Amino acid sequence: MSDPDLTPEALKQRYPQDVVAKSETFVTRGVSKEAALGFLETPGGERYLDLLHEASPNTPLPDLQERAIKQITSGRELPRMEMLDEPLVKIVPKGQQPSPYSPFWAKEADLDAAIQQRKNLSRHFALPVASESPQYDVYKITPKAPTEVFVNTVAPTSELDGQVTKPGGARQFLTPNRQLYEPAELVKTIDNRLPLSTAIQHGIRPASKAAGVLGTAYGAVDAKHQVDAAIDTARSNREQWVRGGEETANQAARTAITGGAATVGAIPGAAAGALTSPVTGPVGPIAGGLATGGAAAYGAEKLYEDSRLQQWTKTLGREVGQLGYDYVSKEGRLLRQINGHREDLSHTTDPAERARLQTRLDAASTAFGQEAERNVRYFEGRAGIDQGWEAMHARFPKVDKDDVNDALARHIDAGKKPLDAVRGAYSDAVHEQYPRALPHEPLENYRALSPQQLAQKHQQFAGVVAQGRRTVEALQANKDSHNNVDQGWPKALAQQRQAGRVQQGANELWRDIGHLGAIREAYKERGLTPPELPAELKPRNPQAAPTRSSQTSLTPEQQRHHALAREQLAPGLRARGLDDERIDRVSAAAVSHAQAHAHRGEVRAFHLSKDGERIAMVQEGAPVSEFSVREAQARPAEQHLAQAQQTAHAQTQDTARTAAAPAAPTHAAPERAMA
Repeated sequence: MSDPDLTPEALKQRYPQDVVAKSETFVTRGVSKEAALGFLETPGGERYLDLLHEASPNTPLPDLQERAIKQITSGRELPRMEMLDEPLVKIVPKGQQPSPYSPFWAKEADLDAAIQQRKNLSRHFALPVASESPQYDVYKITPKAPTEVFVNTVAPTSELDGQVTKPGGARQFLTPNRQLYEPAELVKTIDNRLPLSTAIQHGIRPASKAAGVLGTAYGAVDAKHQVDAAIDTARSNREQWVRGGEETANQAARTAITGGAATVGAIPGAAAGALTSPVTGPVGPIAGGLATGGAAAYGAEKLYEDSRLQQWTKTLGREVGQLGYDYVSKEGRLLRQINGHREDLSHTTDPAERARLQTRLDAASTAFGQEAERNVRYFEGRAGIDQGWEAMHARFPKVDKDDVNDALARHIDAGKKPLDAVRGAYSDAVHEQYPRALPHEPLENYRALSPQQLAQKHQQFAGVVAQGRRTVEALQANKDSHNNVDQGWPKALAQQRQAGRVQQGANELWRDIGHLGAIREAYKERGLTPPELPAELKPRNPQAAPTRSSQTSLTPEQQRHHALAREQLAPGLRARGLDDERIDRVSAAAVSHAQAHAHRGEVRAFHLSKDGERIAMVQEGAPVSEFSVREAQARPAEQHLAQAQQTAHAQTQDTARTAAAPAAPTHAAPERAMA
């Protein structure tokens, strides 16, 4: 297979054909088996098993459970149940048909969006190597009546002993019972990735987002090290533009010839492919003996590098970059004004005219200096985004890099340093897809404020945060769906409106906390002690916690539970406006809950529900158990820990009494047949 977006044939040939065809090395990196088992104990999980049973009533329950676990663990998170009354689609290699039992489907709108964004569909849907294809047939199934589906995100996968990894990230719809749908029908045929030429014709922005000419990218390059090299060797912002234009043209030609390319937006790797026929044009033939068939990518790259075409495209691109800087960018236009004013001054002797030109020159020079300084910070910020993109995209796969770059420009324009602007850009872009997942980084540059202004802002936001926290807590405590605000609304809509108000309040509190944190950070950078916070906002000293008598007497297992709870629950609770004291209360309640259920097995994890209302505890070989966040906050942490100690003491006494009791007579149990 010569398509550079797919697994090379040379790699597949290292493995027996059956191993690849049957996906024997295919591994999903989704939710754990323990979490999936816990899900099957919930109402949604029970319905999942019911649907599997309806589809295959003669299959034993253990086999159905194993089937359910395999399907559920294909997602990054546990699925949520939804009602569906519209078609779903699936891609299969061109010429093949989907299995009548396959539960993995998607919405057509999601597939179309991935195509328009030029995503590599094989990687986006994390397809096994055996299911890769340069083209796919799209099949559609339509529910016979509204039915339940289970929605989550495709998890990352690895195959061929980890040599092939795919990030996933698509939204998938699990259909446990395909009998509830009409037979699959062919809809259309699509490419694994929309060709760049087609994308440009349809006005679709590539990952480089108007590289060079629009001044918002360095230009498309082959791999990450080339981005760094372009930044390191550039001597001016104009050179950044020029290199952008040069590399954009270079990349377009390389893509057309070698069959693939990597761009700044993703940087998945060097281009790969093969030349299949001589290419002639206005610049003459590229090479005499061109490689054919499965020639290595290096061969195609080398032929292109040695060709006259590359030199011609780079020259053309460089000229486009120069024109873009001179006539499109604000900095370039200002520089042209400066040069024009200097030229006019050199030919003018009239004092009044010279004074007028000098005034214009001074104004243009000041503006040029500011714009040039801004662009230096911007390009440094872009380098920072490129350096952190892989790790950040792995954590937040729904985030679009173009959105991060757009946010970067806003923070740079606010006068921020590159590092601060990068943090702010990621915070803004991630929040749009994953609300409050990162601390808020406000646009305001508090470092530029005077001490008096900083003090006023601190006082303002300390009060706003305190009031906002009380507001959110009041909203969360209001469980009456027919309250005075929603009186007369249907219950479902009233609950939806109430949930929306809680989320809006949490978002506002998140932003206000970000402002207050940035203000206090500005104090610390100046070597000053920030003003004292109101009592309700004072964070507890985490270093002091272990000195409490209630914690010094915790057993090693209880200490492990406490650390595990804080590690796994604190980020989500803090994003919902809880301070350290309340987080400690919830963590201590987790210790007490774990101790009460100690007989059921080892605690593996604590999970915060999406609405932030409940904590789920996962134990090995036991159903998931829960407790309320609101009830946990009603008692001090010391009381929760004391309760855990009392429970442990009582359990120890029970164990001792059992050990001291006389042994019961032993009888052989009758052998029973397995049902």
